[in-house]
Amino acid sequence: MRTSILWSVCFFFLFTSSSIYANTWLQQRWHFKDAYQALNQNEGKTFKRLSAQLKGYPIVHYLRYLDLKEHLETEKAETLQAFLLQYQDSPFVRPLREAWLRQLAKKRDWETFLKAYTPQKDTVLQCYHLQARLKTQGDLKGFLEQAKALWAVGKSQPKACDPVFKYLYDNEIISNQLRWKRIRLAMRKGRLRLARYLARGLSQADQILLERWQSMHKKPARELKRFKHPDNPIAREIVLHGLKRLARSDAKAAYEHWKKYQKDYAFTTEATTAISRYIALMAATENLSEANAWLEEVDKKGLDKQINQAKLQLALAKQDWQAVKELIQSLPIAKQAQSKWQYWQARAFEQSGQTKDAAKLFRQLSKQRSYYRYYGFLAAERLDKPYSFHAQPLTITQEQKDQLLENNAALIRARELYFIGLTNFARKEWQAVLPTLSPDELKTAAALAHEWGWHDRAIHTSARAKHFHDLKISFPLPFYDAVLTNAQAQKLDYAYVYAIMLQESLFQTDAHSYAGALGLMQLMPATAEEVAKKQRIKLKNDQDLLVPDINILLGTSYLRKMLDRFNGNMLLATAAYNMGPSRTKRWMKKYRCLPADVWVELIPNNQTRHYVQSVMSYTPIFDSQLVGHQDVKRMPLEKIPSDGCT
Repeated sequence: MRTSILWSVCFFFLFTSSSIYANTWLQQRWHFKDAYQALNQNEGKTFKRLSAQLKGYPIVHYLRYLDLKEHLETEKAETLQAFLLQYQDSPFVRPLREAWLRQLAKKRDWETFLKAYTPQKDTVLQCYHLQARLKTQGDLKGFLEQAKALWAVGKSQPKACDPVFKYLYDNEIISNQLRWKRIRLAMRKGRLRLARYLARGLSQADQILLERWQSMHKKPARELKRFKHPDNPIAREIVLHGLKRLARSDAKAAYEHWKKYQKDYAFTTEATTAISRYIALMAATENLSEANAWLEEVDKKGLDKQINQAKLQLALAKQDWQAVKELIQSLPIAKQAQSKWQYWQARAFEQSGQTKDAAKLFRQLSKQRSYYRYYGFLAAERLDKPYSFHAQPLTITQEQKDQLLENNAALIRARELYFIGLTNFARKEWQAVLPTLSPDELKTAAALAHEWGWHDRAIHTSARAKHFHDLKISFPLPFYDAVLTNAQAQKLDYAYVYAIMLQESLFQTDAHSYAGALGLMQLMPATAEEVAKKQRIKLKNDQDLLVPDINILLGTSYLRKMLDRFNGNMLLATAAYNMGPSRTKRWMKKYRCLPADVWVELIPNNQTRHYVQSVMSYTPIFDSQLVGHQDVKRMPLEKIPSDGCT
């Protein structure tokens, strides 16, 4: 499915170019595709014949890379070394070298491993490198610091590191100080079992101290009342650990304990600032009456972004508009000019009866040119005025496009790799060029990527050029048929689906998140499986979620489920799509009596708050793309259900 989509894009590009030029690229792409297929089917002669026909094709060396990767066991070391040296700046060098090194380690060919090795980020390969040193020279002379650094981490390391760590133990290189360093790192990560294992090499007194630390971790309220130990760095860290743990559930108690322990222990200035800040922020999440004063103690100059947000949330939660005004006036002038603070300044004026001042600020804000339009749109809402989109299409000539490609071979390689379907390498080739381009060249590159249907790179590159006003580039309408079909089936607003998709993946079909979410609408595999069963769809594996039609079908189904759960409220459904329905429901109940704009600002998680604001503001922009600039729908900032409010 993915290959067919890419080839459709390819054909579109080809037939908008001159026929001779187009046919040349078309033939080479087909030859590349056929050669790749021959390689996968172990048709060596066909592969070599087709590869020979690609002489001069900008990405022919990628075929050689794919060939070498498939035959690492049989290729000569000299051949691999020469290839890696010849193409040392290519994106495939790192994965090819890594695969080769793993193969050599598996064969225990340590001599060749050392010749092939270059500094690696991968922990397994670093440990294999030290293993190779041990096997070939019998010790780790010159590499002890690297070995100790691999050992002193707050988690268990791969088995490849075991021989290296055994050498450190056998030669009594693990000092008491180093052991404590690793224990501290493990405790900070909550890995209590690892910390206990490491403590076996400590004295009995130190083992007892670690037991106290683990008790502090489990029951901080109890342990902070009775912890006594001579002042030293470990004792201080135990206290700080307990204070941080307690502050999450009882910031006021943590603050009282902190005042006491400051008298007994010589905490560093850095540690004092960090724990004071943490307790104050936790107090703000609890809406404690003392929270604002504690926040003020930590940051009197208004330079800390998170503390400023916490102060704003405290004032908004109480609808204390005078406090909002005072907070904004205390900020540096540059911060006051930011759209968020201008909006809340205007809201404070409005609520305080200063209607002329409020209207003036709202008008200014509603006309601002910015990619982040959320607060500008909110200002237009307060004035009951149309939204200002500030559309400004790029005017890029064909000559500019041709010149950019002529001067940047990597962009041509990126284009060809994208059309072939090797998107990961295409993206790397593209990204490597961007830092070398001028703002005007970046705009041209964005226009090219958009022309090719490579929307995630077009959006990213346009943003890098700080040009957000070509709405066709920044807010494109890809996968149109799939979006409309599934949006209609689920009775969803088309623009809303596009807004979710843009925020989730930038329309990157192969998007993977650190949490494991996949595809255009960033579905977790377990969620997708649950939705698929209800839709009677059989998923072969997680890779199916990278197929646009499948991802959009399941994503819109899940979005419909969130809307149904929150009675059609798009604001709440958006929050639920990002942070889950349970957390959204708890937050809805806590602040259900507040206006929608205030409710959004009070979302505690920065990422979710930004997510919701973005989706809200993207929706009318996509609506303008779908229906033109007439009768554009407003942001779906629906009122939060407020039963029982006075």
